[in-house]
Amino acid sequence: MKNDVLHRLTTARPAHLDPGLPTPSSVRDEELATVMSGPRAPLGARVTVRSRRWGRPLLSGLALATAAAVVALVVTDTAPEKPAPPSSVASESGARILLAAASHVERQPVGSGRYWYVEQHMGFFRKVPGEVYTIDVRSEQRYWTSTDKNTYWSQYLDSGARPATKADEAAWRADGSPTSWKLSDAPDETVTYAGKGEIEHDAPGGKADSGPYGEVPLRLLPTLPTDAKALRERLLALVDKDHNGPKRVLDRIVVNCAIELATSLPSSPALRAAAYRLLAAEPGVRSLGDIRDHTGRAGYAVALPSPYASAPELRLIFDKSTGMPLGTETVATRSGDGAREGETLSYTTITSMKWTDEAPPFDTDTPDPGPETPSDR
Repeated sequence: MKNDVLHRLTTARPAHLDPGLPTPSSVRDEELATVMSGPRAPLGARVTVRSRRWGRPLLSGLALATAAAVVALVVTDTAPEKPAPPSSVASESGARILLAAASHVERQPVGSGRYWYVEQHMGFFRKVPGEVYTIDVRSEQRYWTSTDKNTYWSQYLDSGARPATKADEAAWRADGSPTSWKLSDAPDETVTYAGKGEIEHDAPGGKADSGPYGEVPLRLLPTLPTDAKALRERLLALVDKDHNGPKRVLDRIVVNCAIELATSLPSSPALRAAAYRLLAAEPGVRSLGDIRDHTGRAGYAVALPSPYASAPELRLIFDKSTGMPLGTETVATRSGDGAREGETLSYTTITSMKWTDEAPPFDTDTPDPGPETPSDR
């Protein structure tokens, strides 16, 4: 299908993040359907773009990563669990980083405005078939939330692909510096150096209204406790009300909710700090020390342990001075499926997250391209 960006990015996604796993029973199917297609999905993306042509949400990099983790938890009851990491200096340091970030972030001004605005740059790393180099398949998502009517605007852009590292760039130049790459034999699985620019934008009231993508409805944010233990209990109650699953699955969804409160939702400084403290109490959280995000900004980071040996590890990066989130990364926890253990699989970089009175630059949806034709396939 022409311009089917989600399908293209899904194919570009490393196999570690592939959620297409078999379910062992009808019970698992029902649980999976509840978790993945309920009115509030337990994933990382704050807003979806419900495509007029595709009927599927466009998720952020964090969403696709956490989706795989949740699916793995729901459908692999018989899979061996990763042994809990022993108590260590790394674990204690990881908790200290989150607690320090919480102390900084809760001192940030509360802020106000008509819209909560977030801009994220995402990327997936993919080895070019038949070549020796890897490309970074990039996209950008912007969204606005109105505080007056709890309505949403969203915009999605194809930012093009680039060689992932300097070594990859040298190999790309040796390959003749191609400006497009066919990533699979599936139709329209070609990414380009230039990118397509804007793919779609969505305003309230159109054919493809966007909505919140997260476990916590915005209307409940002011009611959530700012004590970490009480916040965990409240999130668990919200999750348990909506999902029929084993407690370990619900606990993982609670962690994903806390990540969303920490990194994307218009949480108050006190609530964001409580989410950090909730995550600091997670077993096995460890420090990664000083790190630079994918725009080169300096920060420090922690890693949250993956629930299963096959699940990617999620890393959270924070600004040292403010405690505000800079972005996330997913990292392979084992070698195989075209990736090496410790290799970065995907990333999300938060380039703007603020209150503003500036209205979105559009008030209608992207013009509908009309019905799909055979040539679009």
